[in-house]
Amino acid sequence: MQNQKSMFMTPPKVELEELQNLFFQLCTKTCNLKCKYCYIERNLFRNEEDFISLDKIKQSLLLVKGKKLNSIYLTGGEPLMHPDFNQILRMCLKISNTTVMSNGVMINDKKARFLRKIDDESQFETIYRISLDSVDEIENDELRGRGSFRKALCAIMSLLKYEFNPIISVVNYKNRPKEEIFNEFRNYFSKKGFEIEDINLKIIPFFSKSDETNQVEMIENIQIKKLDCYNSRVVSQNGVYSCPMLVDDYRARLGSSLSNCSKINYLDCEKCTICTKTNQKVQVNDWM
Repeated sequence: MQNQKSMFMTPPKVELEELQNLFFQLCTKTCNLKCKYCYIERNLFRNEEDFISLDKIKQSLLLVKGKKLNSIYLTGGEPLMHPDFNQILRMCLKISNTTVMSNGVMINDKKARFLRKIDDESQFETIYRISLDSVDEIENDELRGRGSFRKALCAIMSLLKYEFNPIISVVNYKNRPKEEIFNEFRNYFSKKGFEIEDINLKIIPFFSKSDETNQVEMIENIQIKKLDCYNSRVVSQNGVYSCPMLVDDYRARLGSSLSNCSKINYLDCEKCTICTKTNQKVQVNDWM
């Protein structure tokens, strides 16, 4: 009876009060890794290119110019694969602090040195979030692909060398205690001269497509103001969405551009359970 009731209940409504975090999905299915748990539906046997246009980014930045954003986020797919990534980063840094959410594959010493030059040109800060799911190379590569551990580690150490303060993004694939994960990463990187603090580790809950959701419980316990979509929007080539994890899901599409998108979205997508169960910002940096 409870399951039947939940089927007909109106999903929770979230209304954008003030835009504080703006995401640009530079690409959706274009990526150089094939992670087992990736929430983006893509053909693992075919390379796909779906880059956002520069015009769409320019139009969006004009609309938010002068507003006090906490951060702009460049995400994907793999955002560094965008052919105009350097130009996009420069454009964003004229408006706000900018977080680059990357797997680190394309960041080596030379690239990090170049990124430092871009950062030095701006009064705003570039934050790099590098994906690394385990300090055990074999375990990490089983999830993210062979060689991904060493490339991510190279990216982190290269960014440190050029005075960035990278954030390590960890998908909690095995649903382990956060304190346990933090201690493992802190001990591992301490040996490499990187003293990790709370802000340097972003632990993201794992979403399983096989999870069953109790909608009634989700609605009763939800804390709207703690969700990403409460003050964030995502601009992609195909329109504006409420969450980076929901890009290309028609239920989360709010309009064709920032100028005409709806301020209201409903938590009626399966992936919404990640945020509502944990009552935390999954994508936005915790310290923003």
